[in-house]
Amino acid sequence: MLLASMALAQPTTFGNFKVEDQEIIYQKVFTEEGITAAKLSEYYQKQDYISNIKPTETGISFNMNDVIVDYKKFQFSQVGTPPIIQTGRYSSNVTVDVRDGRYRVTVQNIQLTGNIGYKIITERESLTSYSTKNSGTLLHPDWCKPNMLGLLDQAFTDKLQFVNKDGGDW
Repeated sequence: MLLASMALAQPTTFGNFKVEDQEIIYQKVFTEEGITAAKLSEYYQKQDYISNIKPTETGISFNMNDVIVDYKKFQFSQVGTPPIIQTGRYSSNVTVDVRDGRYRVTVQNIQLTGNIGYKIITERESLTSYSTKNSGTLLHPDWCKPNMLGLLDQAFTDKLQFVNKDGGDW
């Protein structure tokens, strides 16, 4: 009987996405020697999809606006990529906490626009309502795929990971 219930277990996490308090969030810890809130703030200020950067007790917070998933960059074909990933624009609230050579990025209140196949979403709507089921307590199996949340995970990581471009010692 235990085996049968494990086979029917519904996902609450996929990659760096998880369901928390009836909302889908993205959360990832990055390691970066000598990272500070000031360095992160300076880096994010240069990104055109970031706005409203504010200091917090443990790091910074900001808005991420209209991020587009570059599915070709991540080796996916147009045919193999669902319309909402191809056409979607994703916006959210982001907090970054910094501690001991690491920083944790948390993306909440994820909103989207785009073509979901059965309708065109023109006004921002919550990703949670599309990517979860059972009143936001479980991830929807249709979204737990490499070409859905997997691609969105890669896009968020790509957009939010600090890249040190000062050339090091060279």
